[in-house]
Amino acid sequence: MQGQVPLQGQMPLQGQMPLQGQVPQQGQMQQQGQVQQQGQMQQQGQPVTQRLQGQNAIQAPLTPYQQSSQVPQTGQEWGKQPLSPTGQQWVPPAEPSALEKAMGADPVTAESSLSQAYGVGPLTQFGYSFFRPEVSDPLSAQMDIPVGPDYVLGPGDRLLVTLWGSIEGTWELEVSRSGEIILPKVGAVKVAGQSFGQVPSLLKSTLARIFKDFQLNVNMGRLRVIKVYVVGEVTSPGDYNISSLSTLVNALAAAGGPTKSGSLRNIKINRNGKVIETVDLYDFFLKGDKGKDVRLQPGDTVLVPVIGQVAGIAGNVRRPGIYELKGESTLKDLLALCGGINSTAYLQRVQMYRVQAHDKKMVTEIALEPGKSVEEATAGINLQDLDLVKVLSIDTVLRGYVRLEGHVLRPGDYALKPGMRVSALLQGDNLLPEYHGTAGQITRLFAPDLHPEIVYFNVNGALKGDPDADVELKEFDRVKIFSRAEMEEVPVVQVSGEVLRPGQFRYLENMTVRDLLMQAGNVKLSAYLKNAEIVRLKRADSRVVSYVIPVDLEAALMGGEENLKLQPFDELTVRRIPNWAEATDRYVTLSGEFVFPGVYPIHKGERLSSLIARAGGFSNLAYLKGARFTRENVRKLQQQRMDEALQKAQEEIINLQTNMAQTAASAEEVAAAKTTLDGLSRSVEILKAKKAEGRMLMEIASFDELKGSPYDLELQGGDQLTVPSDPGGVNVIGNVYNQSSVVSQQGRDVDWYLQQVGGPTGEADTSEIYVVKVNGSVISQANSTNFLFYNSFWGKELDSGDTIIVPRQYEKTAWLRTIKDITQILGNVAMTAGVVIAAGK
Repeated sequence: MQGQVPLQGQMPLQGQMPLQGQVPQQGQMQQQGQVQQQGQMQQQGQPVTQRLQGQNAIQAPLTPYQQSSQVPQTGQEWGKQPLSPTGQQWVPPAEPSALEKAMGADPVTAESSLSQAYGVGPLTQFGYSFFRPEVSDPLSAQMDIPVGPDYVLGPGDRLLVTLWGSIEGTWELEVSRSGEIILPKVGAVKVAGQSFGQVPSLLKSTLARIFKDFQLNVNMGRLRVIKVYVVGEVTSPGDYNISSLSTLVNALAAAGGPTKSGSLRNIKINRNGKVIETVDLYDFFLKGDKGKDVRLQPGDTVLVPVIGQVAGIAGNVRRPGIYELKGESTLKDLLALCGGINSTAYLQRVQMYRVQAHDKKMVTEIALEPGKSVEEATAGINLQDLDLVKVLSIDTVLRGYVRLEGHVLRPGDYALKPGMRVSALLQGDNLLPEYHGTAGQITRLFAPDLHPEIVYFNVNGALKGDPDADVELKEFDRVKIFSRAEMEEVPVVQVSGEVLRPGQFRYLENMTVRDLLMQAGNVKLSAYLKNAEIVRLKRADSRVVSYVIPVDLEAALMGGEENLKLQPFDELTVRRIPNWAEATDRYVTLSGEFVFPGVYPIHKGERLSSLIARAGGFSNLAYLKGARFTRENVRKLQQQRMDEALQKAQEEIINLQTNMAQTAASAEEVAAAKTTLDGLSRSVEILKAKKAEGRMLMEIASFDELKGSPYDLELQGGDQLTVPSDPGGVNVIGNVYNQSSVVSQQGRDVDWYLQQVGGPTGEADTSEIYVVKVNGSVISQANSTNFLFYNSFWGKELDSGDTIIVPRQYEKTAWLRTIKDITQILGNVAMTAGVVIAAGK
């Protein structure tokens, strides 16, 4: 009973824990040291029912979640094949078949017809592609097929026996070499030689001698392996271990299939020294008949002999190829093997290439008798070994048609009917809008050589039934209808001035001034509506003159008589209201040390002092010497000059790089020059990224002195005035011992500030030292006075924010003097861009 511990030697029931030496039943766990029955494949702690997945066991299909969570097994890698968005493996598109190409090709027209292809082209031997040598596992082919009741058991087969009722349990029992299985408490039962359908009754009658009131089910587990021999013309002849369910085709597949020198139609199966079957694989390949694909027995030998007579067929047949002959002696038989001829076959000329008497190869032509079926006409044409039949193609040129193309709704081929005219192609809605009605084109082929000529007709006349224009059509005619855009100049009108989208627009019939303005997005608020003008062209004999038409746009927009009709190529000009200023022309920016800095609108004629007064004047921290005034139109002019100077400097650098090796005296000089030129090139690139400031030099001592002075400029839109606070220092850069900013001191001159940073270095060009004042002006030795050997430049007192620049000496060689010129150019450009650099650094 359930829950009891059985004695040693008894069969444990479900739920009991078996003792040592007993066989665990379904649902029990085998303890360490228990004895497994013969043929069991179990692991410690695994239920027997999970291990007994036999030949006929059915597993539940995986859910989508389970499928997506599968982990690749050993030897697999993620991403070996790309996946489609649906998760399925991506498959490259297949090459179109000959039938797909023929049905999907565009019709061949008379003028595009070409000579038919000469020769046969590549032909393959039929049937050999069935066997794939890459499938190398001979046991995998027949391991997943359910066993039928006629399967004969033998040594090595495994049975899954399940009992329920008065006795419960599951065993996996292997047939021993003596043909027996061992049933617990029953003993040996001979099953070898018995069919699978007889085994359940045999086991039930045997067990019934000991047990009562039970039911029994028998399934096949692992099948036995048998050894067969595959010899002859196969890819890999030898002996193979295959499943006991394997047939001739499985054995051939295991050996890689017959080679192309082996026969597919005369394969022999030898058993115990006798040929038990001769198999023709064409029955399988062509009819699906596997009646002779017999199941093999241990020790069977499969012999693939050398191929017999063959014949090939190419051209317009269903399945071109090379076929092995076995009883086929006529062309009718060969056509049956290849599936018959295509509808495009030219039966009045069938070619046959034949080898005659081991001597020569000849070609003969056969014309099948009209009125007879293909089978009747080819039944009397005999075949020989190595005959090659070519079925030619009919003329594929399309007949009985005319073609319509161009500016039409339904272009393409139309069936030609007797007496058909052009108007038959153009009726209804077949013409697209804006077709060219004065001329259509017919390309016609003229006999005898079918050369093309062009015939023109009037489309509008053809539609009205004019017999001169409605041309009668001929076979192969190509009728082309043009659009107006192809054959006529598209007329335009133009609008400029104060509209939202000025430009050219297509002229339309009965187009008016208001229509043109609406297409241009209407007039701007700045438009002067009282007086606009239209410039119109007038053709007079062989010349063209233009004249002006005044327009009241205010009345035209209301749709009155002033809303004039336009003519092609009219040009409408909309003027601006006098003294109207755009947003960019009405605002000036004050930034820095003002009481109320910001962006201010200005009125025409307003001066700088007036705007500063509106901003509350300067603040207490304003450093007026550093005032910076910029103007947009000045900036544009400076930018143009700056671009030209940089272009010149870059060209001179390139010339120096080219001639450097010839002018330099030593390798060291070449290296030094290269380093210097590379630095200049980098400076040029830096300055290209900068933009001109548009700064105008201005000196403002105080607000009162500004009024009425030359610097009290009349303002323009986009002007900017920046007043900084006192920077508190003087900058010294270039070839000095310590580039730095020195705290400004009242009354100190240039020489004093240079001494504070150590003075010029040995490479400095002291004659070219200059000062960029905080207001943007420059003082140098050239614009200072000389007295004997002293230049007043050195005694110039400097202000806070001034910059002393000490350039490098370049007078040693000719090419260095050229570099000096370049550095002077770059220095000027830098000041234009508001960037202070030390030339040569």
